[in-house]
Amino acid sequence: MKIFSTCPLCFCDNATILWEASSSEQASHFLSPLVNKDKYEKLKEHIQYLQKASLVSVNKCSECGFIYSFPNFAGDKKFYDLIFSDTNKYPQNRWEFIKSLEIIKNSKITNPKILEIGSGDGAFIRKLVKKRITTKNAITAIEYSTYGKSKIKNFGIECLSIDIKEINNRLPHKEYDFICLFQVLEHLDNIHKLIDRLKKILSKNGQLLIAVPNEKIIKFNELNGALLDMPPNHIGRWSKNTFIKYCDLNNINLVEHKVEPFSLKKFLFMFFSYRFLRKAQNVNSIAAYIRYKSNQNLKKIFTIIFIIADFLFSPKLLFKIIFSSAKLGGETQLARISRVSKKNKDLHHH
Repeated sequence: MKIFSTCPLCFCDNATILWEASSSEQASHFLSPLVNKDKYEKLKEHIQYLQKASLVSVNKCSECGFIYSFPNFAGDKKFYDLIFSDTNKYPQNRWEFIKSLEIIKNSKITNPKILEIGSGDGAFIRKLVKKRITTKNAITAIEYSTYGKSKIKNFGIECLSIDIKEINNRLPHKEYDFICLFQVLEHLDNIHKLIDRLKKILSKNGQLLIAVPNEKIIKFNELNGALLDMPPNHIGRWSKNTFIKYCDLNNINLVEHKVEPFSLKKFLFMFFSYRFLRKAQNVNSIAAYIRYKSNQNLKKIFTIIFIIADFLFSPKLLFKIIFSSAKLGGETQLARISRVSKKNKDLHHH
C-alpha cells in the first residue's frame, strides 16, 4: 500500500508499507506477557510513549529504497534496560571483527586512534589490543549497558555513555583514524546528524567501518515465517544502494561494501530458531507453551524436537533456502567509508 511518510535517508515523501505492528505486537516480540506481565505492560507503554503512536509501520521509500520504521524513533536506555537482561550475551567472534582488524592492520598507521560506538562488552576492543594493532589509551568506547561498560572499564579502556550526536560531548582524542559502528547504525535515528558529527572527529585519512544486518536475510526471514525485524530496536534497514545514497548526500566516499559469505549450517540454525521464536509470540501456541510453561529440563529437548519437526515438515522452505542461498549472503554487511569524497578526488586530478 502506497502512503505518505518521510524517508529519514532521502526525505522523499512516498513509500510503500511492508507491514504494520501494534504496540502490543511490538512488545511481545521482545518480552512475553507469559513471563512477566508487568514488565510486558511497562514495555508496551514505553514503546507507545517513544513512538507517540500505538501503531508502527515498516516502510520502503519509493525513491531511494531505504526501509525504515514510521514513526522513526530509536529505542532509548529505558527500552534496552527493559528488553535485555544484565548479562546479555554479546557475540565474541563476528565476521566484521575479522574484516575490520584486517583493514586497520593493513592501514599501516602506528597506534591508530579508534573510537567504537556501541562496544557491547568490548569483544572487538580486546582483539585490537591482543593483536597489538593499537594501544589501550588510543581506544575510546561508547556503551550504555551497565554490564558492557564494567567489562570495558575493567579491561582498562576509557568508556563513555554519551550521545555521540551531541556536539558538546568531549572525547579523549580530537580525532580518530577509525570509527567503528558494529550492529549499531540500524538502531539509530537522526542518521544525517550522526554522520555530520563523525566527519568532524575523523582524521584526514580516517575511515568509518559500519556493519549492519544483511537486508536480504531479514527480508527472507520476514517473508517465511521467521522473526520480524522489529522497531524500535531496528529502525533502519540498509543495503549497498542506500549506503551509496547516504555517502552521496553527505559528501563522503563508500570505499568498499562487503557481504558476509553464506553458510548453510549457520543459516538453517538461525532461520528455524527464529521461526520457533516467532511462533512463540502467540501466547496460545505450542511453541509458547514449550518456551514459557514447560519444565526447565524438558524445555531444551522440546524446543529441539519442535525445531527439527518444523524443519522436516517444510520441504518447500528447504528448497527455497538452497535455491536462494547464493543470492542471500551471510548475516552481516560491512561498509567502509572515507572522508575524501569523489568530488574532491576529481578536483585534485585536474
